[in-house]
Amino acid sequence: MSFSDNILQSCTTKDRPGMIALVDSVMREGIDQSFLTDYPLVYQDRNLQNIFIIKDLDKVVSVVPFLPREVVLGSCRFSIGIISPTATSPDHRKKGYALKCVNACIQKMTAENIPLAVLWTEIPTFRFYEHAEFQGVRNQEWFYSCSRADADLFNDNNHQVVEYDAQSQQYLNDIQSMHEQEVIGILRADGDYPFLFNLPKSTTLIALRNNKPVGYLMVSRSINKPGLVEAGGEKTAVETLIHKVLSGLEGEKKLTVYDNLTPTVLGALFEEKLPERRYSITATGMMIRINNLFSLMKSLIPHLERANAGAKRAFSLGITDSAELISFKFSTQGLELGRSRLDEHFELSLQELTAIVFGAHSRHSVTVPDVLKELFPFYFPIWQLDHS
Repeated sequence: MSFSDNILQSCTTKDRPGMIALVDSVMREGIDQSFLTDYPLVYQDRNLQNIFIIKDLDKVVSVVPFLPREVVLGSCRFSIGIISPTATSPDHRKKGYALKCVNACIQKMTAENIPLAVLWTEIPTFRFYEHAEFQGVRNQEWFYSCSRADADLFNDNNHQVVEYDAQSQQYLNDIQSMHEQEVIGILRADGDYPFLFNLPKSTTLIALRNNKPVGYLMVSRSINKPGLVEAGGEKTAVETLIHKVLSGLEGEKKLTVYDNLTPTVLGALFEEKLPERRYSITATGMMIRINNLFSLMKSLIPHLERANAGAKRAFSLGITDSAELISFKFSTQGLELGRSRLDEHFELSLQELTAIVFGAHSRHSVTVPDVLKELFPFYFPIWQLDHS
């Protein structure tokens, strides 16, 4: 079959087995895990319309999915589309199939007013996504390393510890409540929790005080999220759970701890006990594409007004790639966005602006106009469980 537009389509339930087989063959070969269960929210029936595939002789040969999510950070609220595992059959590479699928995802996000697309990939792959105007940005997370030798740094505060049972789902509502006491970031629907807390090779421990759940900690042995993935609740309860997990490690085994740039109870404990172990990962990176600049900035007005701190200023930005124009007028009444060119005007490419707004990646340098230095970067947490 020759390449033509009619073989680009959304995935169907009939296509799903072949699509999963392709992704697993490319990225899970020889591993006893499957993307179908590693990222269950991506491959549910309700999200199949957001999975774009290309077929050859009725066989799926390229796939790019995205998962729409809502971000809530203080008074700011906006949608993002998380680009999920992307794969092309080795026999069909260098034909533009994957880029065609990526662009289909972007077009659907734009049509549905999803102003941001987000993904994580290895640094050598940046160039591919840059063809679709993605920009590498600073990773919005920290990591720590720990082992059994560190167990006694964390107190056992005499909580009763039980293991969450995904079958009964006892304590699931408590886990949700404790998570939502943290800086939220991705807003999880109630129906997301049963899937996220039943991932392969993961265990969630619950700390009880007087039979009441007061803390939780997820530990994972999976290839895609290995280590201490997420915690919530009272600090002393999470400390008890860390002590228990580290005390049970074998030999010199190391565990990775995941933290956000925004405060978390898990990060606070490791920053207190092992600040010298904090590091960032440089082999992979986060990339963002701004699909709708005006819509995004409108969502960020509470952040921009707070960062501006009452100063009176007015300027405009012109996006060289798209000829888009946006103006910012700050006054004592707040921020008014517009589409006119003002006296103080700056020309930037979409990728340059993305690096300014979300923080530049170490492999990219960007000149930041002084007027934007006080307003950006803007960080929002995407918890490891919400990566897809």
